[in-house]
Amino acid sequence: MGCGGKRGLQLRRLVSLNVLDAFIQGAYTCTIPLLLVERNIDLTTIGVIFSVYPIVFMVARMLFSSAADSVGLRKFFNLNALSSIASVALYAFSSSPSSYAVAKATQSVKDSSLWAVNRNAAYEIADHRNPQMVSSTVLFIRALTMAAGAILSGLLITSVGFRGVFLLLAVLSVLMFIPANMLDIGPKNRGVTLKDLLGKLRPSSIDREAWHIALVMSAHEAGSTLIAGYILPILLRSRGLSYWEIGTVAAMYVGVGALLLPVTLRRAPSVKRTILVQVSLFLPAAILVPLSSSWTMTVLIMVMALGESTSYIIWESLIHRAVRENRNVATAIGMVHLPSNLTMMFALIFAGLLTDRFGFVAPFWIASALFLLYSIGAWHFLKPPRKS
Repeated sequence: MGCGGKRGLQLRRLVSLNVLDAFIQGAYTCTIPLLLVERNIDLTTIGVIFSVYPIVFMVARMLFSSAADSVGLRKFFNLNALSSIASVALYAFSSSPSSYAVAKATQSVKDSSLWAVNRNAAYEIADHRNPQMVSSTVLFIRALTMAAGAILSGLLITSVGFRGVFLLLAVLSVLMFIPANMLDIGPKNRGVTLKDLLGKLRPSSIDREAWHIALVMSAHEAGSTLIAGYILPILLRSRGLSYWEIGTVAAMYVGVGALLLPVTLRRAPSVKRTILVQVSLFLPAAILVPLSSSWTMTVLIMVMALGESTSYIIWESLIHRAVRENRNVATAIGMVHLPSNLTMMFALIFAGLLTDRFGFVAPFWIASALFLLYSIGAWHFLKPPRKS
């Protein structure tokens, strides 16, 4: 098999693992907020439970990313599968806010172990051939699979209950070990000491521009989290939608990004045009969603979702610009995400507090302002240089 054929095989294995993981993530997006509401846990407490996720994610991802540049990628794909099984079991058998917080922390280990190496793996497979488009393609395939996870979980909750959903997710978690152990990419295990591990985590390991890009990205993460962290399915439930209907809307929200897959497979789109499209779609829709009736709201949610999905192309371009000259790519990617993880934590807490105090309008309108700030900042870093 030629080099191109080997890259194609490794990409299919990486996509297979991402498909299984994304299905579980999509199911969690719909299932967990509804499960907590079903258990009569109030919005403020739900916010605190969800805020555990970015704290654990931030610490674990940085440690995993730093180690991955030395010990290889496969170990972390296997850890992703193992912690997925653990998180499913904990969600299935939890009964108190504290136990759900532990489940959320375990889910964070699952996701951080994947994302510590996922883009690095995509970049290596791309072999310097438009790597941000390869990682965007993986994201949009994940979006399609997350949609399937959300819609099927909504159907299963109605027919077999929450435990039935968790049983399916446990089986899929076990299957993740297959592609995880077939991937043959990344550095071989050279061993790593604690001194080496911590030495890579110095803030000076990435340059000032990368930190500025990271701050711009944090505006996007905060805005997205305010809406999609857990408020959206609770808003839909408050408007009288059934579990099946909520699952369908959640599926459409996360899956609409798959419509952009042909764009990323064909060529890199214009940065200016992409930013204009994402702003034109997201801002008016997000402002109007909490003011609309259920039918109109569903249409606006889809428009908003398409705007957010379009922004992923810019997101990946920002990451690539921030880490392109760094030798330790996995570590640099993790460092660039640090401000986003911090803002996610606060956004998860304040989403519940804002909604409790001011209603659903507050998180949506604040998210709109943050999305506009992100788009302006992204243009600053990605606009083509002026010709002299």
